Amino acid sequence: MLDRLPSRVNLETRGVIMSCNLCPLCRKEMETLQHLLITCEVAQRLWIKCDSWAGITSARNNVIHFCNFTIIGMSNKANGVWKGMWLSLAKEIWNYRIKIIFNSGQVDEIEIFATTQLHA
Repeated sequence: MLDRLPSRVNLETRGVIMSCNLCPLCRKEMETLQHLLITCEVAQRLWIKCDSWAGITSARNNVIHFCNFTIIGMSNKANGVWKGMWLSLAKEIWNYRIKIIFNSGQVDEIEIFATTQLHA
């Protein structure tokens, strides 16, 4: 929530020299947390899968702040479950980012979503 995770753009602002600041998932945009977790085309497809899995048909806002992931009209309990799913997907996207960067991994949306389901 405080944008302190070491995204490539955050590392550059801290003086770390990067050979590339592109998102490791899509390789099209600069890697900010907003992009990586919300607006990246890979993340967008994963959010749509999560919406579908949870039976949610709502417009997605493109705000990274955890507190904004509340769905109007759902009970507090259902929103609590949805926030747990939000955390699970954000964590898996971040973990996969690390896997791609440090282990030369490839993007596997099916694996990311399956792991999110397991942890949620």
